[in-house]
Amino acid sequence: MKTNKLKLNPFWSGILLIFIISAIAYLPLVKDLGYLNDDWYLMYDMQVKDVNFFHEIFAIDRPGRALAMIPLFSLFGFNPLPYHLTAFLFRFLGGVSLFWALRLLWPEKKFSTLAAALLFTIYPGFLSQPNAIDYQSHILGLFLALLSVALTVKSVLTLKRTSRMLFMAGSTLAGWAYLSQMEYFIGIEVFRFACIFVLMWREQIDSFRQKITKSMLASLPYLLIAFGFMFWRVFFFESTRRATDIGLQISQLFSSPLTALWWLNYLIQDFFTVTVVAWGLPIYLLAFPLRLKDMMSALGWAALAAALLSFGIRWGGENESGTAPFGETESTVGGAMRREALWLGLASILGGLLPVIFVNRHVTLPDYSRYTLVASVGAALLLMLVIEYISSRVVQISLLSIFTAIAVMTHFGNTIKYVNETTATRNFWWQVMWRAPMIEEGVTLIAFYPGSPLSEDYFIWGPANFIYYPEKQANNPVKIKLPASVLTNDAVLNIITNGGMETPLRRGNYLERDFGNVLVMIQSSPNGCVRLIDGSLPEVSPYDDDRLKLIASYSNLESVALEGSPQTPPELVFGKEPDHGWCYFYQKADLARQRGEWGLIPGLIQEALDKGYYPEDSLEWMPFLQANAVIGDLEKMRSTTKLVGTDKFMRLQACEIMMEFMNQETLDDAVNEFIEKKICE
Repeated sequence: MKTNKLKLNPFWSGILLIFIISAIAYLPLVKDLGYLNDDWYLMYDMQVKDVNFFHEIFAIDRPGRALAMIPLFSLFGFNPLPYHLTAFLFRFLGGVSLFWALRLLWPEKKFSTLAAALLFTIYPGFLSQPNAIDYQSHILGLFLALLSVALTVKSVLTLKRTSRMLFMAGSTLAGWAYLSQMEYFIGIEVFRFACIFVLMWREQIDSFRQKITKSMLASLPYLLIAFGFMFWRVFFFESTRRATDIGLQISQLFSSPLTALWWLNYLIQDFFTVTVVAWGLPIYLLAFPLRLKDMMSALGWAALAAALLSFGIRWGGENESGTAPFGETESTVGGAMRREALWLGLASILGGLLPVIFVNRHVTLPDYSRYTLVASVGAALLLMLVIEYISSRVVQISLLSIFTAIAVMTHFGNTIKYVNETTATRNFWWQVMWRAPMIEEGVTLIAFYPGSPLSEDYFIWGPANFIYYPEKQANNPVKIKLPASVLTNDAVLNIITNGGMETPLRRGNYLERDFGNVLVMIQSSPNGCVRLIDGSLPEVSPYDDDRLKLIASYSNLESVALEGSPQTPPELVFGKEPDHGWCYFYQKADLARQRGEWGLIPGLIQEALDKGYYPEDSLEWMPFLQANAVIGDLEKMRSTTKLVGTDKFMRLQACEIMMEFMNQETLDDAVNEFIEKKICE
């Protein structure tokens, strides 16, 4: 009897288990995550404007997102950690909402509904969870969508008129709320109506026509959600973003007959990606390449999750006779439930993918994993069916534990990737701050982060302006004083042909991008130093991207102002200042070189060497080689030359740079002779 008193009922123990397992999947490294990708421009806009500017940011496509971000920013400000915690909370609540809906549909299927809800909550095909600020609306929207469906199912099953109307009203409000966040989530409506049809189809005494009629009548009140939103979206709201302009995207079907064939092709591919590839490719890309230490951690968390899951199912759900976990026996497994789950799963996947495909988008992992979110409901149901068809409960639990372990390892590897990006981004900009007291307004930044993709210009100008131009701005739009450009092939062409100006206006941010005035900043490897390139004497590494080598000579180092104190950025945004290792001394030496303070440089390198710091890239010896040339220290020039000229590329470049350096600086004859005969021999 004591044992029974300690047990929760299966529903609440299921919720507790979903919480524990999802926390293991998402939270172990959450404190090490910072701003990522689109977070940068959102938070910079909050730095220079007030919270109401969210209305301006989202006005072009999803104005409802401002209603979510305004209270969140008012509560959390610039601290990234609470956003990660609320993103986890909304993800968990989405899983709970699905669990509730499935338990209402199949109250006797306690194990199966738990399995489906858990697999959905930790689904490894969605990989943008760590990008918590920008994806807050995606995750919140999914929670509201599933809450709306659960309230719909509850209202259909409720006989009391007043309660039924309240559930119906709550479902409608939650439905409009989720569509205000992400309009392409409208595919969840297929899941909603499929649930209604399942409930109506169970009436054994009704004819086929009566079931259809009852299903349609029961669905009518909920058509207000989708049709109400669509009516506003099509006839009252004008989207200025092509990707969310519904009429523009659908019109492509009529302008090109091949469009329909491409849509069918993508539907087949995406179905396979959502149901099968999501459980294999992400773990292969993100977890398997981990360092041994991180892999051991991933395996440890996965094993813990699997063990807790197995224990939790047995502890939380045995019935009084102890016959089976979560109160089920084999006799409760029926063909009717399997058929219902199959059709629900297929309909949910179809509904989740078609809105994405209709706007000419496509599920690709890991880059566009967000398009799996709605379809993942159906994917979880189909996987639940696979487990259902296994007769042994022990094997069922084991298989569920294996998929749980796969998901946990995937999310751990994914979080490691984003933690590394956070660290690399912060390290990059701390080095820039050490190197450049101020960067003049108007120069266009070209940056290269090691191992971190730069797909949008605000990944660069966001942190740069946070550092150098954080002052409040009164006027709209926000003027980005340090614009930036992603180094595409078009950008390279514009730079080398002096391609003039671009003046993009996007989400309330206005840039004047001048390709005739650029500053190139390169970090070739995670352990290397950031180099601000001097176009008159460009120093490039063999490890640099070829496009960077093409534009290096166009870099305007004079845009780096030499006066002023180093910037002190907010710690919440850029983290604590890193330890002063080799790159700190390199940046200070490079700044002294630009200032012409040659006498300071030997002391900087000596301090670095005394502390045991050495460069990873031999190119980073160049400031010290030039300082020794100016001072006339031939002995140190001789030893430094050996370090710089580690390969043919570097020897040729060192010769070219030092020959040009001879023309710019007044050097001793002995130094000139050394350059000509020793460096350029």
